[in-house]
Amino acid sequence: MKKIFENWKKFLVEAVSFEGIMDEASFNTLTAMAVFSDESINEQQGNFEYEFSLRSSPNSDVIKRFSESLYTGKRSAFLSYYSEEELAAMDLYLLVGHNAGFALKDGNDIVSVHNNSSLRGLGSEFMRKAKESGGTKLDHFDGFLSGLYRKYGFTDVYEVYQWNEEYKPTGWTYDAVDIFNPKTSIYADAIEEVANVGREVEVKAEDNFEVKIIPANKVNQYRYGRPDVIMRKLG
Repeated sequence: MKKIFENWKKFLVEAVSFEGIMDEASFNTLTAMAVFSDESINEQQGNFEYEFSLRSSPNSDVIKRFSESLYTGKRSAFLSYYSEEELAAMDLYLLVGHNAGFALKDGNDIVSVHNNSSLRGLGSEFMRKAKESGGTKLDHFDGFLSGLYRKYGFTDVYEVYQWNEEYKPTGWTYDAVDIFNPKTSIYADAIEEVANVGREVEVKAEDNFEVKIIPANKVNQYRYGRPDVIMRKLG
């Protein structure tokens, strides 16, 4: 009986953890996509001024403004992942006078990259500032952001969480992802020759990350907007 209880407890902890990973990655993906969707526009130039709140010395005014900035976008009804209490434990960077910025969780995990202002082309600036401030890793759903984050030096894929329908993230949009395109999928180079295989095989995805998948299922999964969560570090 004790062993059954311990196994059940372990299952619950892992389930809650996985659900949290899916929701947080969804949040970070949806906010970041609004920043990088205008990548074709010339990157914003100029000397940017930031106001900030550091976890070592939280600034209540900046925390409140950051929260308001983060949740003023079109998808604010879906995006309510970080409370002000949680934001207070992060390093927050907000462009002075604009609803745009990012945060560092645990000192080096880049989260809440967002732009709900009239400015455009802030992607390069935020990545530059985030890395300068200690950011070395980030998470996202495979897709549009995969090629972009690789471009900014986050080439070390160190963990992959495969989609689990049971823990589908709140507010996810289910947009199709091209699994055969290296700009949108870590599986592009590995999936071509095994795309029709209906049994589990081990493949080497981006950065030679070894993962066991059922290729035919994975292709359909991505086709119907259910990509995997990717954890990246600076290479």
